[in-house]
Order: sequence, then C-alpha cells, then structure tokens
Amino acid sequence: MNTGKVKKVNLFVLLACMVLTVALCPKKQLYFDEPFQIMCSHGVTLRNVQQFTDMGTFTSADLNKVNTFRTVFKLGGDSIHYVLLHYLNQAFGNDLNVDVYFSVFWALLCLLAFYVLCRKVIGDNIYTSVALILFFTDIMFLSQAYSIRHYIMGLFMTIMSGIYFFRYLFEEKSLKNLQWLSIWCALGIISHYFTIYVILVYPVAILAKEKMKFFTWRNITALAIPIVLLLVYFLFHQNPLQTTDRYQHYVESQHIKINNNIGFRPAASQFLRSVAVNFQVYYPLFKNKGAVLAGSALIVLLVYLAGIWKLVADKENRKRFSLLFVLGIFSCFFITAMAVATRNNMLFSYRYFLFSMPFCVLFIALFIRQLCTHERINLAVRIAVVTLLVAPGFYKFMATHRRQRDNGLECNQLSAVREIKNKDIHKMQVPRAVDAVFINSLLPVNYNMTYILNTASDSAALYDQEEHVTEKFRFPDNGLVVMF
Repeated sequence: MNTGKVKKVNLFVLLACMVLTVALCPKKQLYFDEPFQIMCSHGVTLRNVQQFTDMGTFTSADLNKVNTFRTVFKLGGDSIHYVLLHYLNQAFGNDLNVDVYFSVFWALLCLLAFYVLCRKVIGDNIYTSVALILFFTDIMFLSQAYSIRHYIMGLFMTIMSGIYFFRYLFEEKSLKNLQWLSIWCALGIISHYFTIYVILVYPVAILAKEKMKFFTWRNITALAIPIVLLLVYFLFHQNPLQTTDRYQHYVESQHIKINNNIGFRPAASQFLRSVAVNFQVYYPLFKNKGAVLAGSALIVLLVYLAGIWKLVADKENRKRFSLLFVLGIFSCFFITAMAVATRNNMLFSYRYFLFSMPFCVLFIALFIRQLCTHERINLAVRIAVVTLLVAPGFYKFMATHRRQRDNGLECNQLSAVREIKNKDIHKMQVPRAVDAVFINSLLPVNYNMTYILNTASDSAALYDQEEHVTEKFRFPDNGLVVMF
C-alpha cells in the first residue's frame, strides 16, 4: 500500500474513533468523585460547606456568592479543570450533559494529539492505525472520556508534552521545541499532579543524551518561564501536599477495607497487575491469581527483550522502543511507592495510570510493527503473538460496552433536580447542606431556590407555592457526601 493510501486509512481510523467516542457516550450516571468535582467547580468544598450548615436556612443566592473564580481557584482541588468547568457552566448552564461533553471534547483532542504522536514515533504507515485502535479500545480511555473529572484533560496535556519530547529528542533540538515541551509539562501538572511520573522521565532522557551540553542560557531560560508560572500558580493554589492530605481524609472516611492489607506482598501483586494491564496484557482482569499476574508481567518483559535483542535493528528505533517502555512502566514504580508510603491501595485504580497509557500503547504497536515486518519470523508465529497481545483487550472492550453500566451512587438528588425544574419548585427541605449544594449546582444559573436543613431526616421534601409537600426523596449518606 502506497503512502497516500496509508495516510487516508489512518485518517479514516482516526475519524471513526472520534465518531465512536461521541456515539458511544452512555446516559450519564454519577460515580463517587464526580459530585465533588461538580460542587468544587461551583465554589463549595469541605473547607467552606460548614458555613451553610450553620445557617440552617439559606438560598441559591447565598450559594452563588461563593461561586466565583477566586473561591473555585483557591479551594478547587488539584486541577485547573475546576475553574474551566466553572466558566463552562456560566456560559452554557448547569447541566450534567454540559459537563460530560466537556470531557468528551478533551477525549477528541486526545485522539487528534495521539495521532500526531503516532506519526512521530511509528511513522506514516498502517501501524499508526493499529496504535489508534489500541488507544481507543483501552479500558481507561472511554471510561475517562465520559467522566466529569480532570484525568482526560491531563491525558491530552501529557500526549502534547510527548509530541514535543520526541520532536526535541529525535528531530530538532531547538529552543522552540524545548519551550513548548516545558509549557505542556507545566499544563500537565496543573491538570493532574500524577502527570509528573511521565514528566520526570523527560529530563533524565534528555540529559542522558546531551549531558552537560544541555545547560545553555537559552535552554535554562526556556525552562525558567513555565517553572516561574508554576511557582505563581502554587502561591495562590493548593499544593500537592495539601491535596494529598485532603485525599487521605477522603480515604479514611470510606467504610471499606480496601487499605487493610497494604504491605509488600499485596503491593507487589498490584504492581505486577498494573504492569500487565497498562501494557495491554489484560489477563489479570479475567483471573486475579499470582501465576496469572506474574505470567502477564513476564509477557511484557519478554516483549521488551525480544524487541531490543531480535526485532528492532535500527539504533534510533531501539532508543524509541526503550523510551516508550520506561515512560510506560515508571508509573507502576511511582504509584506503588506512593501507595505503600501513604498506605492507600486506592492509588492502584487504573485511572491513576492513565497518563502512561499512550506510551504503553505505542510500545505494543511498535513491537507489532517490528514483528510483522521481520522477514525471518513465521506467519503463524506473528499471528499467534499478535493475538496473544491484543485479543483480550478487544474482548474486554466489547464486553464492557455491551454491558449496561451500574449506577455507582444511589443519587436521588438527580431525580429531585428533574422534579424541581419540571414543577417550578422554589423551596425544599434537605437533610444536609451538601445535598443543597449539589442540587443547586445542577439547577439553571440564577434559579431562585430556598433550602431548609432538617438534619433529623434522611429525606428531602419539595414544597409548592402553597407550602404543600409535593414530593419526597430519600437522600442516603453515601459517597456523594463523604468528601464533605
């Protein structure tokens, strides 16, 4: 197939993935961290919610007083995403669909950026399409594309930083490329702090290649600008240590035993599982046994060794192959160390590895390219190895999107919001201030509402114009309120 036809195929696959990303968007159901993100983007967190509890009765106007850029920026957790959601809701209204499609927007940008990164690393050949398909069908991508969280935005920033990293390291060591690399790294950090495990690899790789020649005034100046901007950002915003303390409060509030068995052996098992799943070797998702974990991680190691020793003959491609492996696997070491240090098994959730996923996908795609273009390898062996690597992922993708998603939260507040808008309700009783905050975050901008606290009840009541109760909803004390 000539280059022109290959480009058309790659662009078709890219377009198909983008269309499917929109088409597969399910009816939105909320999961544990999403209400927190919504409320923070409206200026209320655990640091100021008590003032509304103390008031007893308050209005939407009282809540709107804290719904400002200043409050959202200072209290809005570990990402600039809260501020962006704040302005998005101001412009397009408070609606779950607005918030979800903001995430879908970042997902589409991720696909476009990943296509550019594929061309940098793999080239204009059919294996760019292979990489796009592996990226799109990865279990982490679509789950975060539809999540009202900042992971998908952080993924875009990470991919963009990867583009300029490979451009600087392998194409042109220009001031422009270094400047853009540092800017995208800074944007990645303020999108999600865990992008740091990718960013940390960049200077090590650059210094290993350039050594002391890197330290010129031009390069130092290029790095200084985003560093100064980050320092200014953290001067007025929560730093990573403050965010970690808040997250630990959240973890300790969970009525589950997930952190009871943190230790060397459980952490080692989670490490092996993470290595395998991140690199598309999904077998631990089917059977979480020691032999499966070790065998799956061993497959990843054998892929790397076979690629380095047997398949990748070109020196520059070997460097790319090794870099992709390091960029993918370092997240496993980083998060395992953090989980053990903080005694928090929740860090092994797959979304925390999301920023390494593009490099893991490229690693597997580059291996498949070298395997399939190697003249001495039997066709049957090629088919068997490729099937071993990609078949479980495709099966998992199809099974996930055929199965109806379960609601992570008993979230009757959404039903209350629908009734309030449908029946033009302007007064309600709520068991907790946080229930009122969440409901108000989903009502139209400047909607006039009065909230009355009744902490003796676990139910909410809606009042009509004659002060009659028209509807009651049970609001359980669940994950929606635990971070408050």
